[in-house]
Amino acid sequence: MFKLNILKNLTMATRNPSLRSYSPKVKSLTIGDKLILYGDEASPPVRFVQMTAAILGINLDFRNINLFTGENTTEFYKNINPLQKVPCLMTHDEVLVDSHAIALYLCRRWDTEHVLYPQGDLAQAHCDEILFYNATTLFPIDSDIYTKFFAGIPASKERVEDWLKALDFLEHRLKNHAWLAGDKMMLADICAVATISTVLCSIPLADHHVKLRRWLNDIEQQPFFNINKRGLERLMKFITAVKVGRFQQGRDVDQN
Repeated sequence: MFKLNILKNLTMATRNPSLRSYSPKVKSLTIGDKLILYGDEASPPVRFVQMTAAILGINLDFRNINLFTGENTTEFYKNINPLQKVPCLMTHDEVLVDSHAIALYLCRRWDTEHVLYPQGDLAQAHCDEILFYNATTLFPIDSDIYTKFFAGIPASKERVEDWLKALDFLEHRLKNHAWLAGDKMMLADICAVATISTVLCSIPLADHHVKLRRWLNDIEQQPFFNINKRGLERLMKFITAVKVGRFQQGRDVDQN
């Protein structure tokens, strides 16, 4: 079981020069920049966007869409996002329906100091590489595992192996750098940690994932990680409900 070690102080950040605390100033948005985010914090892509916004100091108008009661399938939400998935960002009467696109939009629009999204073609390519890896490999496995889990089907041995092999690539990426896309924490790390920490609620790291454990510990120390922790705690309520036989499709655990 993945244990969250949220530290109230950041003494390790002082000892480790590569570990900086991300506590930005809040950006002032114009009326036209009002950002409405629809989502459920149990969802890792939603938390990815929320953490990105928090690091950049962007205020989001969060509108909860409860996945467990099927609010994403209502006519109201289908009119906003026909894909019926979360997150969904509405701004300037436009809608973005993919977390990676949303996070990149926030960075390109407001990350003027390149806190999360680097300058330079190659640096951006390294960051993008992890975003694409999450979209094509990490999150699809996460989604498959939990979709089946909440349908009463535990993860197969083969699927667990798929997941651990996917993490092996990230372990390799951390061989020469402290972070997944270089020597400082970037958007790539925020994206990956939302997905990885979610699966860790059910499947532990392999013994050889030493660098990934260090990487996770470093991110857990950041103030913005409390957003992720809050979503994981919500998810764990449903995971626990399944394990003790109290989970019902279409009902929030607090209603059972």
